[in-house]
Amino acid sequence: MEKKRAYVKPSLESEAFVPNTYVAACGDSGANYLFTCDAGGGERGDVYLNNGTNLTSGSLHYFHACMEEHSAPTSDVYEDGYLILNGGNDETRHWVWDGLFQGHYENYERISVKIWRGDGDVHATIRLNMNEWTIEKS
Repeated sequence: MEKKRAYVKPSLESEAFVPNTYVAACGDSGANYLFTCDAGGGERGDVYLNNGTNLTSGSLHYFHACMEEHSAPTSDVYEDGYLILNGGNDETRHWVWDGLFQGHYENYERISVKIWRGDGDVHATIRLNMNEWTIEKS
């Protein structure tokens, strides 16, 4: 006697892929800004936050641009402020002589800057638009 074969409908089984580790494949996580500390072009001065706080106060502490390119995390704090080229004397205005025994006070010029203090020192750039800074992916 011959055995009959029964028809079996084909079926497809699948398993869901569940990764056991997380890997960030895109975005700015771990990225750095590249910017040059160039405010003031190498002259001595004082750096202030926009609220008036002097970040370089004291007779032995002044700002002098290092003129170096820095690689700083995009997650760090970048503050708006201004630079006063006053020789680092903590003064915001100076005396101008008008003639013999005559004169008046004038404010020093304020140069707008973007400030980074991520490495414990004060660095400032005159390139204010951070969207124009180079981003270095890690």
